[in-house]
Amino acid sequence: MRLLYFSPVFVRSYAQRPHFMVRAWLEHGVKEVLWVDPYPARLPRWQDLRRRKAEFDQGTTLDPRVQALHVPALPIEPLPGGPWLNRRVFAAGAWRRIEQFAAGEHLVVGIGRPGALAHAALRELQPRTSFFDAMDDFPEFHQGISRRSIRYYEDSVAREAQVIFASSSFLAEKFARQGLRVEKAFNACDVSALPLGPPLHQREFILGYVGCLGAWFDWPLVVRLAEQVPDARVELIGPCAVPAPAALPPNIHLGRPCNHSEVAALLGRFRVGLVPFRHTPLTAGVDPIKFYEYRAAGLPVLSTRFGEMASRGPAEGVYALDAAEDLAATVQRALEHVDAPAAIDRFRQENDWQRRWEIVRRIALGTAIGGK
Repeated sequence: MRLLYFSPVFVRSYAQRPHFMVRAWLEHGVKEVLWVDPYPARLPRWQDLRRRKAEFDQGTTLDPRVQALHVPALPIEPLPGGPWLNRRVFAAGAWRRIEQFAAGEHLVVGIGRPGALAHAALRELQPRTSFFDAMDDFPEFHQGISRRSIRYYEDSVAREAQVIFASSSFLAEKFARQGLRVEKAFNACDVSALPLGPPLHQREFILGYVGCLGAWFDWPLVVRLAEQVPDARVELIGPCAVPAPAALPPNIHLGRPCNHSEVAALLGRFRVGLVPFRHTPLTAGVDPIKFYEYRAAGLPVLSTRFGEMASRGPAEGVYALDAAEDLAATVQRALEHVDAPAAIDRFRQENDWQRRWEIVRRIALGTAIGGK
């Protein structure tokens, strides 16, 4: 088998769901992968000028059987004629490489990011197996004509792929309502990269967050948290996709973006993990990987009740930040949460990426897909 994979993230970015999914296919019969790095699928925005190449290159390496393909496209896909112009002029060489890769033995087409080229691959390359990994509600990242374009391609890809992997209950229900074949495949974490740190009571009083600080990040809530718990050090580690408030409490500390190999050391310093996301149409479909990383490291979690986090509570080590006015009392309850070693070990076994993508084995063996 060969896997042609249209990724939502760059191959050398911080290792996340697409990297571990591709690894699972390689472990279950795929001999070679052509990883298509994301290309501009929406109209440009002013903030795009602020993005730096370093944000996407975290030095992540995969199996040598994975080849990365850069698509030199213009950000005109939502415009009439844009997909045609990109494919036949700017991305013509990339499309020829895709056709060459697709020739021959059993082809699997995997789509982690819907778009014109991914849709064309499903329709024209006639793969033996295909899947759409719905890891986000993609149209909600965009506005206007760009949103309409992404919605069209998402709908088209979802209808034509043989199976959809849904990363949250919201997304599973979204596609199931359309009568499509959906398999729930929630997020997980790389347990091998998360050795347990020192006991929680021996650590500094740090409330920590690791990840992108995007439009979904609830800055007002985090500021209020820092003000109500002034003895805590609030560490926010990651790129700021939107500017932080000009005046932050002195106990909030912004750290540089980290790579995957640095996460374990950071989590080993925290007392509590933070997931302070706003309630938006985008976050309604999110199952944050941070939850799994924090809990696999033995950390209690302070989170808002969005997406999959709305169904988790103290029994899962999760304490709601948006459920009480007294944030200091909520923090204290989280600090009092201590997991037994056996419970942490069980969580780690059940929520490792290798275990999560066991579904790939069934599909690779032909037991999960019998056609539509």
